[in-house]
Amino acid sequence: MKGRTNYGVGAMKIGIIGGGSIGLLFGGYLAEQHEVTLYTRTEHQANEINKNGVTIDQQNTSKTYRVQAFTSTSSVIEEDIVIFAVKQYILEEVLSKTLDLDKVHTVCFLQNGMGHMDIIEKLRNPTILIGVVEHGALKVSENQVIHTGVGRTKIAAIKGENKAFDVKLNEFIFEYHDNWYEIVTSKLIANAVINPLTALYGVKNGRLLENTYFHNQMKALFNEITSVIPSNHEKMWELVKNICKNTAQNKSSMLRDIEEGRRTEIDAILGYVLAEAVKKNMEVAITKFLYDSIKGFEN
Repeated sequence: MKGRTNYGVGAMKIGIIGGGSIGLLFGGYLAEQHEVTLYTRTEHQANEINKNGVTIDQQNTSKTYRVQAFTSTSSVIEEDIVIFAVKQYILEEVLSKTLDLDKVHTVCFLQNGMGHMDIIEKLRNPTILIGVVEHGALKVSENQVIHTGVGRTKIAAIKGENKAFDVKLNEFIFEYHDNWYEIVTSKLIANAVINPLTALYGVKNGRLLENTYFHNQMKALFNEITSVIPSNHEKMWELVKNICKNTAQNKSSMLRDIEEGRRTEIDAILGYVLAEAVKKNMEVAITKFLYDSIKGFEN
C-alpha cells in the first residue's frame, strides 16, 4: 500500500507508466502539486527514483522532486489518473500488463502518431484523454532529465471530460481542447515531416529550414502528407516551420532512436499515413521512400 502525503486541496494521485524522458519530465513537474508514482520497467530505476527523486535540468537551473516509484508489475488501483508515457509500439503490451487499469477512472495517452487509436478506443475507463506533448526532453540517467525545449501539452477527451485532468502549473503548461482529432493530426503531420527527414539526413531540426535542399524536400513531403491527412494547409505549414524553429538545436526523437540503435515510431507515424493513402487509393512516393529508409536503419 502506498503511504498518503498531504498535498493540499485538489491534489490527485497520478500514476505515470514509463520512466523515459517524457515520463520523468511529467513525473517531476506534476509532483509539485500532486502525489505522483512512476511505474518503471526495471526495479533498479524504481530504486534510484525512490532514493534520489527526479531531477529536472533546464538551462542554468536544476530541481529535484520527491516522486515515488514501483515496477510496472504493481497495481495502479489507487490512482485517480494513469498517464501512459511509453513508446507507441509497446503500448498494447504495456496495457495488457497494467494491473487493475480497468478500475481507474481516467487514463491519458501521450504517444506519437495515430496507429494506436483503435487500441485506446476499446478501453472501458469512464474518461479517456489524449495528450500532445510539445516539450523537448533528454533522459541522462535513471532519475534525471534535461528539459531541452519548453512547450505545452494539449489535452483533449476521446471519452468523458477534460476536467478529469485539471492541472495548472506555470512552468509546465497544459491546454485543454474540445477536438481531439485536430490536435492529434496536427502533431502527426509535424512528426511525419520533421522526424523521418532529420533521421535520414542525420541533422538537428533547424537544418530543415536552413538548408535549401532539405527545405525543398520538407515542403514536398508536407504537401504529400496533407493531401492524405486533412488540415488547414497554410496554418499547418506555419506550425511545422515554427516547431523546427523553436527546436532548432534539438535532435528529433527518431534521429536519437536511430543513433542509439533503438526501434523508432515510424509505423505509428508514416505507417499510419501510408495506410490512410491505401484507403483513399492515393500515391505517396516520398512517404513510402522515407518509411522504407527508416525501416532499413532499424534492421
